Amino acid sequence: MSKKLLLKDAHIEGIRYFETYRKQGGYTAAEKALKMTPDEILEEVKASGLRGRGGAGFPTGMKWSFLAKPEGVPRHLVVNADESEPGTFKDRYLMEFLPHLLIEGMLISSYCLGSNVSYIYIRGEYSWIPDILEEAIEEAKVAGFLGKNILGTGFDLEIYVQRGAGAYICGEETALLESLEGKRGNPRLKPPFPAVKGLWERPTVVNNVESIAAIVPIIDITGAEYAKIGVGRSTGTKLISACGNINKPGVYEIDMTITVEEFIYSDEYCGGIKDGKKLKACIPGGSSVPIVPANYY
Repeated sequence: MSKKLLLKDAHIEGIRYFETYRKQGGYTAAEKALKMTPDEILEEVKASGLRGRGGAGFPTGMKWSFLAKPEGVPRHLVVNADESEPGTFKDRYLMEFLPHLLIEGMLISSYCLGSNVSYIYIRGEYSWIPDILEEAIEEAKVAGFLGKNILGTGFDLEIYVQRGAGAYICGEETALLESLEGKRGNPRLKPPFPAVKGLWERPTVVNNVESIAAIVPIIDITGAEYAKIGVGRSTGTKLISACGNINKPGVYEIDMTITVEEFIYSDEYCGGIKDGKKLKACIPGGSSVPIVPANYY
């Protein structure tokens, strides 16, 4: 059975609300992080080996280390929740059922990056999710985990939710930034990269929902312990959106030590193909990933 880090409390009734999330140990990682220096948090993220969970797989700690820090210029964290690939819904699941996990991850990440104003850019089709996120943001603010002088540390953070208009191209980070600025969502020429000139030409880090949520267990158990999970450079756990002609579609948390065949046929996960049929092929990623026949697994 795979170790669960992100979905370990997903089965608990009311976990989307602050009080229940807090009772399950929520925001203790944030409390721990706010006693660390930003550089110490960055080193933990680097040690974890966390790679971007949005598809590119770029090392998160390295990406953060590229963030420019010009004196007197604000910096921003933008969470890419424009989950537009056909058949993908893992980020939606996190936001709908574990919104405080994302907010806690944003708090830790924003503190590390020096962002006092951070954003969640969410695809237009997720029409009911922004209300859930905004309710959770307000709960966190009332509890003192957002707003001015968080937990007496002197760190301020505001989080805003921006609804997209349903344009697939806004999943690309620079098109997302254009849209967030109120422009048409067209990709920008690079360089300059967002880490140097991003949102409103300020240094900006763009990470997807799962990547930022993963910061919570990294700080909780340490980067070194997180890196022990998985295999090779694929450390930690990964959320998989499983759908199609299977018995148990849903969102599953795995580590990369299991095979595709095990994932599809195990009762712990997909429970096999419907009507006792055999696997012919699957698409292991978004629409840009080739269809892989069963004989390759």
